[in-house]
Amino acid sequence: MTRDYDEEETTTPTTEVTRKPNASGNTPRASRIVRGGWTAVDAVKNADSPFAQRLRVTEEVQLIQFIDDEPYAAWRQHWVERTGQKSFTCLADLDERGCPLCEAGDRPSLRFAFNVALLTPGEAPVNKSLEVGPRVIDQLKNFHNTPHTGPLTKHYWAISRTGKGATSATNLQVVRERDLAEWKCEPADEQISVYLKHNAYTADVISIPNRADLVRIAAEEFGN
Repeated sequence: MTRDYDEEETTTPTTEVTRKPNASGNTPRASRIVRGGWTAVDAVKNADSPFAQRLRVTEEVQLIQFIDDEPYAAWRQHWVERTGQKSFTCLADLDERGCPLCEAGDRPSLRFAFNVALLTPGEAPVNKSLEVGPRVIDQLKNFHNTPHTGPLTKHYWAISRTGKGATSATNLQVVRERDLAEWKCEPADEQISVYLKHNAYTADVISIPNRADLVRIAAEEFGN
């Protein structure tokens, strides 16, 4: 059965991705721009972590800025209710032998990930990975292609979530640069913008599961 993961984006683990080094082969140090505060803690953790830091979309409104105008990754993902890791990248398009979970009858869901910066009043922006499903990607594509709101990097965005489960919805609203004062935030300066670009994620860092592991999981969970 195909599952729409949009309603689970704030409560469940995601596919792990690895931070991309810059052109010199090193990850830029967050300490060069961090000014302190709780976001500074996230920035330091991000710099030292080998995995992407996912933006948790909650009922509390957050201010973000898209670093790129398009998703850095698009893939199919299986979700298996089990102890331990639950999400697995589908191998159907990656392995000529096919995907064991697909063969077991589990249909994957489409996933899309964007590079965004999370803005917090009085603190330095922090790189986050915004992961969305089919419903939200259609909404973002429409915003991107509409002159009033697009491209995505043209404005800042207020993002939040309402409802729970299948009735939940991701809310996105344009915030223009002239309105940042109301959020007690400032536009990113050149140094911060370079830092955010250096730490952007790319599609080649999506974690690909071992086929033998998926064969074992399919046997354990689906009897195949």
